[in-house]
Amino acid sequence: MKLPLAKGKYRKPARMLSALLGFSALAVWLFHFHVSDQYDATRPRQPVSSSGRFYAQNTHGHVVYLTKQEDARLTKLTILAFSLFCTGGLIGILFDERITPAPWEKKRW
Repeated sequence: MKLPLAKGKYRKPARMLSALLGFSALAVWLFHFHVSDQYDATRPRQPVSSSGRFYAQNTHGHVVYLTKQEDARLTKLTILAFSLFCTGGLIGILFDERITPAPWEKKRW
């Protein structure tokens, strides 16, 4: 299957953008792990309703309690990393010229 965008003049910039988005997704994901580990090491193990810490974060059986803002921050980082990765992958697929039928799928007669 040939996509019309694969042979265009925007192929090289699209590949660079795809790689940039992929590496950005990796950086955001690693930052998510850092923030999650930081929360895991510094937040209380019991819910504290007076400070609003009743959102449980379970990390391999170690449960800590977060505030609504902390939980939302982790959720937003997850969504951002996934969105960057999917957008980069979609751009990479649309502008890739190697999307051709496999040799056994080509008709030779």
